[in-house]
Amino acid sequence: MSERTDDLEIRYRWLSIAVVILVGGAFALGLILYVLDRGSGASLQALNAGLLLLMAAPAVRILVAGAEQIRRGDWTFVLLTAIVAAEIGVVLWRASARG
Repeated sequence: MSERTDDLEIRYRWLSIAVVILVGGAFALGLILYVLDRGSGASLQALNAGLLLLMAAPAVRILVAGAEQIRRGDWTFVLLTAIVAAEIGVVLWRASARG
């Protein structure tokens, strides 16, 4: 790996650690609340929050990586990431219109 990639991974390692802690904490809280009172609103909210955090984590990583590549001037990466994000957006938009 190049020095620039290693630098990026080291500088943003805290993001991965924070995601693991937040998702794990939300799931653990939801599980404990569910065991104590099955079907309670608080347990479902904690479990749903854990799922949402788990799904949002890759999007946040892409945004951080994209911002870093803009700062570095890697326009090929930025353009390809924008194209893929637009394609995903169109698919989600079309899927939501059917439901």
